[in-house]
Amino acid sequence: MMAVALTGQTMAAPINDDEQPEQFMQEEIVPVTVTYLDNVYSNGGWDANWFITVQGGMSAFLGKPVGHGDFFDRTKPLLNISAGKWITPTVAVRASFQGFQLTDAFMEARKYQNLHADLMYNITNAMREDYEMLNKWDLIPYIGIGLVHNSYNGAKPFGMTLGIAGRYRLTDRLHLTGEISNTFTSKAFDGWGENKIFGDNLAQASIGLTYTIGKNGWKRVVDPKPYMFQNDQLMSQLENANSKIHKLNVQKAKDAASLAEMRKILEIEGLLDKYDLSIPEGEVKKYPKNNYSGLNSLRARLRDKNWSEDDGIHPRLAQTDKVYEPAAWNAADTTKLEPREYFRLMKDGKIFVGTPVFFFFRLGTTDLNEKAQIINVREIASVIKRYGLSARVVGAADSQTGSAYTNEKLSQKRAQYIADLLKKQGVPEDRMELQYRGGINSYIPMHGNRNTCILLYFK
Repeated sequence: MMAVALTGQTMAAPINDDEQPEQFMQEEIVPVTVTYLDNVYSNGGWDANWFITVQGGMSAFLGKPVGHGDFFDRTKPLLNISAGKWITPTVAVRASFQGFQLTDAFMEARKYQNLHADLMYNITNAMREDYEMLNKWDLIPYIGIGLVHNSYNGAKPFGMTLGIAGRYRLTDRLHLTGEISNTFTSKAFDGWGENKIFGDNLAQASIGLTYTIGKNGWKRVVDPKPYMFQNDQLMSQLENANSKIHKLNVQKAKDAASLAEMRKILEIEGLLDKYDLSIPEGEVKKYPKNNYSGLNSLRARLRDKNWSEDDGIHPRLAQTDKVYEPAAWNAADTTKLEPREYFRLMKDGKIFVGTPVFFFFRLGTTDLNEKAQIINVREIASVIKRYGLSARVVGAADSQTGSAYTNEKLSQKRAQYIADLLKKQGVPEDRMELQYRGGINSYIPMHGNRNTCILLYFK
């Protein structure tokens, strides 16, 4: 009755021991399709969309007193250099230098320098929605503030610059540019007038080239919401799977406790030997395995009535000197053998154990085309050490690439590379034999010939 009660308790919450965590994943995970945020673009980082501009032109001083001469009498050559960065497709900042000479009210040529920082706005891009393609034409007004220096009298008044720039794309990085601007500054700039009142002006016009430095252009920003939703979905399923696994482990623990109680009951009743539960807890009862020797013997005698398994190895097998090498290996050669003959061949070192294990390399190198192949090296080394086997390491190269000399050397290096990996895993050198096949064309596709294979033998 106690046993029945315990059994009933065990079956109260049945869970199949074969259940795996992936069986708990009920909802299908749909691959995310990439979508983008509307009108949101990345500037490519700090090293993207920098530019430098070099221009030449004319400047004219307009102030009080006006002096003699017309507008063209007051024009002088202008040098315009600037550097900056586009922060967004429509907004940029830059630092500018303008200057060279001006003609003042006394019609005297004076040197000057105009330094200012500008905020630029690309009107053309502001009217677009797609910035992945660069414009052919751009119209860019700007405003700047800075200092204007008159080298003649040493004046350095504050100045404000208003201007507009236009550019034409010659290549993805090179633009033809032109600018028209005016700098408003103090009346005292030329030595006449009050210092705190704007009244003098510098009109400037120039043309030149602009070159983009670093990464160029804009990329759309990926919408993260679908990925966030999928992540939440995966986390929910993972929590569900962990909950199921926890319940499974709890149930197994209950089953083990119930089995221990039943063992005690059977032992008290003297029935433990009858139900064969006397095996120490945690061990598995071992039964003798059928080696099919009787069946093999019968099949051999049917083919050769004069031979008995007591006579040793079959005469047909005893006469063979054939050694199975990887290039000539054929599954049919071994499947025709009786199991007893097959194992005898392995024991005599005439056939390798199992199938050869191949390692494949990149063209012309000793670099594995998949680093994960090193896992096979560790497993093979473990088998060699556990069962006292020996390994034959055979290197090869692709005969369609490289000369015979090159392929011979390459096959040696590949075999040595795999042998060194086995040695690092604890395989003694006296259990390894290296062979080199040079250039071969034994396998299709041809890149399969860039290999080293390992054959395991009993010795």
